[in-house]
Amino acid sequence: MDYQATEKLLVNASFTYNTAEDSWNWNFNDRPQLIWMGAAKPNYDNTNDYNDLIDSYSDLSYEQYEVSLGGTYNFSEALYTTASVTYSDFDAKEEFVYGDESGSAVYSYVGVGYRF
Repeated sequence: MDYQATEKLLVNASFTYNTAEDSWNWNFNDRPQLIWMGAAKPNYDNTNDYNDLIDSYSDLSYEQYEVSLGGTYNFSEALYTTASVTYSDFDAKEEFVYGDESGSAVYSYVGVGYRF
């Protein structure tokens, strides 16, 4: 959302929400198989029985929120400054590949620009 507060000040804000959910409900014999056409099939040991011992990996389940607030102030037609601050929160309901990835962060920027 953008809001023209004054002739020289533009304020902007945004909100983003993401969610995902899935589960590990398959075995290795169910995965797509390659069809070898016109070439010899590589000789791999059958590892499906070993791989099927993995009965859980990670059920993908998370929520993510991100809120930003910023603005641009024009000192003149050419000279301006801009700034923004963002808060981000990631809540993993289960551990994933790299463990518990839950956390939050605040980041911001300030800049000065000149239009030619």
